[in-house]
Amino acid sequence: MSTSLRAHKAGEVLAALGDYQVTTGAELAATVKVSERTIYRYIRQLRAAGAPILSEAGMGYQLKRERSKREVAQP
Repeated sequence: MSTSLRAHKAGEVLAALGDYQVTTGAELAATVKVSERTIYRYIRQLRAAGAPILSEAGMGYQLKRERSKREVAQP
């Protein structure tokens, strides 16, 4: 998968979390059409870029409201 496609897919994960609801890795994987393992990688990349993504074992992921998606996407 090309770097730009991976970045696009990571952006899709961020968009899927944009409603600030708790979402499982399986739900994100189905939405973005990648494996759950790939979702874990994207979550790690997004966090490294500053995305305020919360997680809780057995529950899922949630985008924290502190920063907007637009702020995270800006370099």
